[in-house]
Amino acid sequence: MRIALIVNNYPPMVGGVEYHEENLAHGIAAQGHDVWVINLAGPVGERVDGDVHVITRKGYLPISDIIRVPMIGTTKKLARWLNAHRIDVVSTHTRFFPMSFVGVRAARKAGIPVIHTEHGSGFVATKNPVIWLGSRLVDLTFGRYVLRAADQVLGVSESVTSFVRKISGRDAGIFYNAITPPDPDILRSDRPSHLVFIGRMVPGKGWDTFIDAVGILKSEGYDVDAELIGAGAQLDLARAKVAEAGLGDTIDVVGQVSPRQARRRLAGSTLVNPTVLSEGFQTTLVESIAEAGRVVTYPVPGAQMLAERGAPVVITQQRSVEALVARLRQLLAQPPAPGSADTVKDLMWPQQSATYCQICTTLDTLHK
Repeated sequence: MRIALIVNNYPPMVGGVEYHEENLAHGIAAQGHDVWVINLAGPVGERVDGDVHVITRKGYLPISDIIRVPMIGTTKKLARWLNAHRIDVVSTHTRFFPMSFVGVRAARKAGIPVIHTEHGSGFVATKNPVIWLGSRLVDLTFGRYVLRAADQVLGVSESVTSFVRKISGRDAGIFYNAITPPDPDILRSDRPSHLVFIGRMVPGKGWDTFIDAVGILKSEGYDVDAELIGAGAQLDLARAKVAEAGLGDTIDVVGQVSPRQARRRLAGSTLVNPTVLSEGFQTTLVESIAEAGRVVTYPVPGAQMLAERGAPVVITQQRSVEALVARLRQLLAQPPAPGSADTVKDLMWPQQSATYCQICTTLDTLHK
């Protein structure tokens, strides 16, 4: 088959959705299919990423360096391109990105089936009234159109499929987010008192709560050390908060690292995940389990599913630093057995890519 991902962002831009798209594209190509990625992030031009053809066009009106709008007329040009390249299936991701709207419309104009994968489990979580109103208007107009017009809709967790039903009235299939298989060369020493935060340094992601929790544990005499991993607009604020709290010798503010380096830092440690954002399904939870680690998290999509599989995932009852510290105390006092890759084997890209290709084949057959 010939499959085109039409998305806003793609690596080298980093983020959970971007890594999902990259791994999916490479996984589809590994199954023997031809794959293109059309996006608006990075230098304009065309390149080859392994077996994936990447086409980057210029985006306009950037919002927080995440959302960009394509130029007027992109839908018609894309429809012609899809037909000229004999694309069988179009793949879009996340309902509020402009390229999802454009991708669905272009696919319909070209008479090509489209699969939309939703990554969000709720409306954008923000205290900014302008963003609050604007994001809901987008969700209930463009986002709703994407979810209703796509030939098939997938959600990366049960919480996501519930949200899809809430705003579109449509039932979505579950297609869990996935990870790359563990590197056999990584040393996985058991170190439950090594606490790790991985995520964007933005409001609501939980980096500040993580610092507060580590500070409380240190003040109570717990022998912990920590790493704060990720980039974002508030990285300098995170460094300043660590310094002001006198935790410079305890918390290493690492900044952005490669996915492989992140896995090495997770190995055998305890992932702390105090996010209050509308997450879809954070792969860091799965990565921690696969790397013989443990997880302490706020209630987030996927956490209960992993716990029910027997993975060492501890979930707080409330989203507060007090509840987080209480769970961390319990884990440090009596660490559960470390995670195992066998627990999450079906949540790895070789298996999920094959599943996605089966979905594409079925949809293509029905369409013809």
